[in-house]
Amino acid sequence: TIWYLYRDNLLPRHTKFVGYARTKQTMADVKEKCKKYMKVRPGEEEKLEEFWQANEYFAGSYDRRVDYEMLNQLITKYEKGPVANRIFYLAVPPTVFEEVTVNIRNACVSIKGFTRVIIEKPFGRDDASSEKLSSHLAGLFKEEQIYRIDHYLGKEMVQNLMTIRFANKIFSPSWNRENIASVLISFKEPFGTEGRGGYFDDFGIIR
Repeated sequence: TIWYLYRDNLLPRHTKFVGYARTKQTMADVKEKCKKYMKVRPGEEEKLEEFWQANEYFAGSYDRRVDYEMLNQLITKYEKGPVANRIFYLAVPPTVFEEVTVNIRNACVSIKGFTRVIIEKPFGRDDASSEKLSSHLAGLFKEEQIYRIDHYLGKEMVQNLMTIRFANKIFSPSWNRENIASVLISFKEPFGTEGRGGYFDDFGIIR
């Protein structure tokens, strides 16, 4: 997805992408793992190489501040202009949201631009844990700095349900609460949990 945004010039010109995770790997490893997912049309090879030049990777823990300080040094190295904004996308287990956000707040906020934190679902396990996480984040960031998202809401069919109903006269008279008892939306994917079985024991689909 990031490649598509970059390819279509939908991102600021000097955007840099920095991956951070516990896995010890190089950018060459990341490129190799991504190959099967990258859709590159003929003539885009040079643009793709330019995209990879804008990528960096750093291995560190979730809970050690020193790792985030080193991450901050790496990011700072690429911030040459007078303004430098930072967006942190947390695709991590909810069990480490608190540790990660504390370390970002203490070691990685931008000093010459805005800082935003994007948190991907699941946002807690229940009402109590969700409220606890909200309170925790409120103590670290302003509300306008926080984005909570569910990436499945981006699925085209779900996004367009209202349009499909009201833009088609064949559906509009019958797609209402008098005629529909329930709605079931199923997504089927041709792969397994890809090593994330432990995650699904406590969160996500099975939960």
